[in-house]
This record gives sequence, C-alpha cells and structure tokens, in this order.
Amino acid sequence: MNQPPDPLRKANPEAESSGAGLRVMVATIAGISVLAGGGFWINSKSSTPSPAPLTQRVSEPAPGVHAGPAVAAEFALIAPEHAAKALRDAGYSVSEQAKILAGIKRREYRLVNLPFFDAGGHGGAVSVQSGPVTRIVPLSGKPVSVILPILISGEVQVNPVSDPGAAGLEPGALTILGPMALPTIHHDEYLTMTVIAQ
Repeated sequence: MNQPPDPLRKANPEAESSGAGLRVMVATIAGISVLAGGGFWINSKSSTPSPAPLTQRVSEPAPGVHAGPAVAAEFALIAPEHAAKALRDAGYSVSEQAKILAGIKRREYRLVNLPFFDAGGHGGAVSVQSGPVTRIVPLSGKPVSVILPILISGEVQVNPVSDPGAAGLEPGALTILGPMALPTIHHDEYLTMTVIAQ
C-alpha cells in the first residue's frame, strides 16, 4: 500500500529554476537596498557637527517669523481627579478652569506639567503656547512649572518673549526622563515641542 520513495527519482527541473530565480531576485533587491543605504549614509556625512537628537526644522513658519527646531519629549500627566487643584494653583481664571475641565471630562485633551528652566544661564523669558492657552515663563536656574492642556500627543510652541541677543535663549525642560536642554531659540524663531503625556 505504501510505496517507499524512489531514491533515483529526479527533481523537477522547472520547479528548481523558479525557486532559484526567486532567490536571485531577493538577493538582488537586498543588495540594491544595502548599496542605496550606504550611499545615503555617505552623502549625509558633512564637516559640520550634527544637530542635537530629535531636532528638525519646521517646514512652514508663520509669516515674518523664521522656523526654529522641533523636539519631542515626554512630560508628567496630571490625573483628571487632580486637574481642578492644579489649574487653581497655576493661576487660571475661573472661566479658563471651567473650559479646560470640561475638555478633560470630554477626553479632548490631558493636563500636563511642563517644568522649564534656563539651560544657558542667560536668563530671559519665553511664552509657552498650547492651542489657545499661552503662559509666560521667566527662565531661571530653578524650574518653573507650566500647567497646560494638550492632546494626548500635542504640539507646544515656545517663543522668546525677552530679547534673546546674539547667543539666543537656551531653555531647558524637566521631562519624565530627567532634565533636557532644548535647542537655542534666536530672534524671530520659535521652538516646536511635541509633548507626549505619560
């Protein structure tokens, strides 16, 4: 009933050639990918130092304002049950508190604590904006907490309020991973931060 396999049986030459062709095609695509990646890597090297990690230029700046760098960072989320006290302590008006708390209740956004400090030692002030909410932050060596409503992952714009001078303003932020020096902001520039609420 069961017939043992024939040891002298020859393989189908058509099946062998189609498998070999597929292997050659995969190897060719892999080789081209490696060469293209190597070419990109070689062409991306330059004599200037590379920018800080997670920075990029914003493509469409507002009229009259030059785009600045963009960074992403994770900040501490304020629990919804503590939102009312945090907003009161942060100095929001009663009407602002009501609007923000209603948005949190609808789960449109989260309340986040963004502590800013002066990373460059030059002082100055920045405005921190998330949607319609803008807060002015004086930069000093001691972190100043800014309580802002944001989307789960939202953008916050940091603008210089005081004259940054030739050196520019060097703000820093306390993320959930620790202190982080943000890119320098020069005159007519702004910093875009993608804030991730954790």
